[in-house]
Amino acid sequence: MALSMYTKPHDGSIKSKVVASLGEHDIAFLPLASYDGAIDPALAPILRGVPGGDVAGATTCAKALASTGTYPMYAPREQVDAWVKWDDEVLAPRVATCVKMLRGETPFVRAAFDDAATRLDAALAELERYLAPRYEKDDERFMADGENLTLADVFVVCSLYDAFSCAVDAAAKERYPNVCRLLYTVAASPGIQKAIGTPTSVDAVTIPSSGNNDSGAAAESAATAAKPRSSSRSAPAPAATGPPTGTPEEIAAAEAAASAQGLVVKSLKDAKKAGDATVTDDQVKAAVATLLELKKRADALKGVVAAPPKGKGKGGGEKKPPPAKKEKAGNAKAIKETGLGLTASVEDDFGAWYSQVVVAGELIEYYDISGCYILRPWAYSMWECIKDFFDAEIKKTGVENCYFPLFVSAARLEAEKDHIEDFAPEVAWVTRSGQSDLDIPIAVRPTSETVMYPQFANWIRSHRDLPLKLNQWCNVVRWEFKHPTPFIRSREFLWQEGHTAFTNKKDADAEVRHILELYRRVYEELLAVPVIPGVKSEKEKFAGGLYTTTVEAFVPATGRGIQGATSHCLGQNFAKMFDITFENATGGRSMAWQNSWGCTTRTIGVAVMVHGDDIGLVLPPRVAPLQAVVITIPNTKMSKEDTGRMKETGQKMTASLLAAGMRAKLDDRDNYTPGWKYNHWELKGVPLRCEFGPRDLEAGHCVVVRRDNRAKETVKLEDLPTRLPKLCEEMQADMLARATKKRNEAITTCTSWDGFVAALDAKKMVLTPWCETKESEELVKKRSMDDGEGGAAKTLCIPFIQPPLEPGTKCFVTGAPATTWVIWGRSY
Repeated sequence: MALSMYTKPHDGSIKSKVVASLGEHDIAFLPLASYDGAIDPALAPILRGVPGGDVAGATTCAKALASTGTYPMYAPREQVDAWVKWDDEVLAPRVATCVKMLRGETPFVRAAFDDAATRLDAALAELERYLAPRYEKDDERFMADGENLTLADVFVVCSLYDAFSCAVDAAAKERYPNVCRLLYTVAASPGIQKAIGTPTSVDAVTIPSSGNNDSGAAAESAATAAKPRSSSRSAPAPAATGPPTGTPEEIAAAEAAASAQGLVVKSLKDAKKAGDATVTDDQVKAAVATLLELKKRADALKGVVAAPPKGKGKGGGEKKPPPAKKEKAGNAKAIKETGLGLTASVEDDFGAWYSQVVVAGELIEYYDISGCYILRPWAYSMWECIKDFFDAEIKKTGVENCYFPLFVSAARLEAEKDHIEDFAPEVAWVTRSGQSDLDIPIAVRPTSETVMYPQFANWIRSHRDLPLKLNQWCNVVRWEFKHPTPFIRSREFLWQEGHTAFTNKKDADAEVRHILELYRRVYEELLAVPVIPGVKSEKEKFAGGLYTTTVEAFVPATGRGIQGATSHCLGQNFAKMFDITFENATGGRSMAWQNSWGCTTRTIGVAVMVHGDDIGLVLPPRVAPLQAVVITIPNTKMSKEDTGRMKETGQKMTASLLAAGMRAKLDDRDNYTPGWKYNHWELKGVPLRCEFGPRDLEAGHCVVVRRDNRAKETVKLEDLPTRLPKLCEEMQADMLARATKKRNEAITTCTSWDGFVAALDAKKMVLTPWCETKESEELVKKRSMDDGEGGAAKTLCIPFIQPPLEPGTKCFVTGAPATTWVIWGRSY
C-alpha cells in the first residue's frame, strides 16, 4: 500500500518528511481536507499505508516511518526517546505558538506571544546547556553528527528550522552558539537538504503591525501554547520532578536496565500472542513487575514523581494513580505492606509518597486538565476550618466580604506595568465564545488588584470613606508552567484575598503586621506548622508593591522552605495607577495607602508535608474533619443481644463526643475487619481512634489510640467527653513542638560562603549576614546552582527576629558591609 500523509500547517509533519527522505520512502503529502479515514483530523498529521492501519500525530508518524538505524548503537534508545519527548512536549509547542503568530496564521496578542517567546528562550537555553560540554570535548556522536542522525536530531532540528526562520533573533544566536552549531551541522545532511533545504534565519524578529495593539485580535491562549501536540498516542502528562538523587552514570545504567527489561516483556508478550505454549501468564506478570520496579528506580534516581495515569477526556489531563486497593479481611500482612495504597515512604521517595497520600487519604482526585484538582470533602472540610477561623478574625477589624468578577479585561490587567509583567506567564486568556473569536481577549484573574481598584476609585471620595476593608473568598487561575503539585502549585486554587485602603502609611503598616500575625496563627495554632515571619527581599516582593511580609514554613523531609502566606503593603503605587484619591481633613487631595493579603489552599499541602508519615496523613485536631472515630469490634461469639448492645453503646459514645463539641463518627460497618478500619482511618489521619470490643463493653471503657505517636490509653466511657478534647489539645501541642524542633535543627548560620552550599545539600536553611542587593542575590542563586546538588538557593525572608549584627560584619557572599540577617534556602 502506498504511503500517504495528510497534513496541515505546523502540525509537525516536517519531521516525517525528513525521516521519509532519510529512509528513502516514497510518500505523498496531501492536504488534510482530503483525508477520509476514521481518525479525528484534529490529530493531524495522519499517516496512511503503514502496517496496522492509519496513525496520527507528529511523533507517532515519524516513528512509524523510522528505521532501526535512527537508534544507532552509540546513542542509547532511551536517551534518543527522551529528547524526542522533550521536543514534543517542550520545544515544538513553543516554536509553533510563536511562528503562527508571527506569520499571521493565528491572531497576535502581545501577552500571549511574550509568554511563548520567553518559554522558547528557556527551551533553547536548556538545549544549549546540554550541548555545550559535549562540544567542548568534540563529542558529536549524539545530537550533532550530520552523517549519523537519530530521531532526536530530526525532531529537535526540525523545530529549530521553524524557530530560526522568524522567531529567533541575532542576539539569541549569540547566546546559544551550540544550538546554532547543532542546527547547521545536522542540516548539512543530504537527506535533510533534500527534504526541507537549508535553514533560513533573521537578524530581528518582525512583529506583525497588528501586534502592537492587543485589542481587536484574539489569540491562542498562553495555556494552549504550552501544551504538547496531540497524537493518537498522546504524550503522558509531565511528571513532577525534584532534585536528582543519583549520578548521571547511575541514572543512565538504571534507564538502560529498564529499557532492556522492556524488550524482555515485549518478547514474552509477542511469543504468547503467537501461541508459544512455553510462555506462561506468571512469566509475563513477573517480567512486568520487574520492569515496573526498574522504572521506579530510574525515576527515583532522576527525582521524578510518577505522574498519575491519563484521564479519559480530551484535555490531555494528568494520569491518575491507581485507587487504593481494599485488602481482604484478615490479610494483615498485605495491609501492613501496602498501607491501603501507600507504597512509597517519606524518607526514601518523598515526591512519590506525597502524590500517593493526597489521593489515598481522600484529599483530592485528579482531573482531566493538568494542574487542576478535585478537592474532596476531606480536604474542603480542612479549608472550611481555616476559613471559619480567619473570617471571624478579620471581621473583628471591620473587614467585609464581597465578590468581584472572575474575568478581567486586558486594559485593566495591563494598567500596572510591573504588576502584570510578573504575572504575564501565568495569565490564562479566553479568546473564543462558541465558534466565534472574541474581538478582545479576556483574562481569567490571577489576582484581583486590577479588578477591584477601579471601583475603589469610584467609592472613595473623602477621608470619611476610609479605611475601606474588603475581602473575597474565591478561586483564581495561574497557568503555572512548572510541574503542578496538588495544593502546592496548581493552576486553579481557592484563596482569600484582602484589599484595603487607608488615609496614611502608619495605619496601613499596622494592618500588614496584624494580618501576618493571623496567618502565623493559622499555621501554628490550627495546622501545628511552625513558621518564620519576616520581610521578603526586593527581588522576591510582590510585583508593584512597596514591601511584602511573609510567613515561611519548612518541610524537613526535603529540606525546602515554602511560602505560607503573604501580606503586602502596596504603598501608593496602585492608587496612582487607578486614581484612588480622597479629600483629606484640610480640604486637599491625597492618595490612598493600600494593602493586599492572601492565603490559599496551599495551607493544606504544607500540613500534609510537614506531619504525614509512611502510614498516611497525620492531621492536627483543630483542622481534622473528624477528630475521633469510634470503631466497634464485634465477634462471632457474641450473642445477638450483645451485638445490639455494642452498637447502641457505640452510638451513645459518639453522641457524647458530638455533644462535647468534637467532630466524631461511629464506624460500625460489618463488611470490613477491625484491622482494615484501623488502617483506613489512620491513612486519612484522624487524630483519635476509640476501639470498643466485647471486653470493653463489659468493663465500661474503650481504648483510645493517638494517630501522631500511636500511644494507647484506656478511658472510661463516662470520661470520653472530657478526656478526648484534652487529648486533642495535647496532640495539637505535641505536633507543633515536634515540627518546631525539626525546623530549628534545620537552621544553621554561615558568615562566609564556605559551608553555605554544603548546608543546603544537607537539607538546611541558612542564616547569613547580607548586604541586601539584587546583584548579590543573583550571585548566590548562580553560585549555589553551580556548586550544589539540589538547585539554586533563594532568600526565604529577612526574619523579624534578628540576631545582633555586630559593627563591621560583612556580607557572606560579596564582602560588602552587611545590613541585615537573612534566611536562605531551597524552596517550593
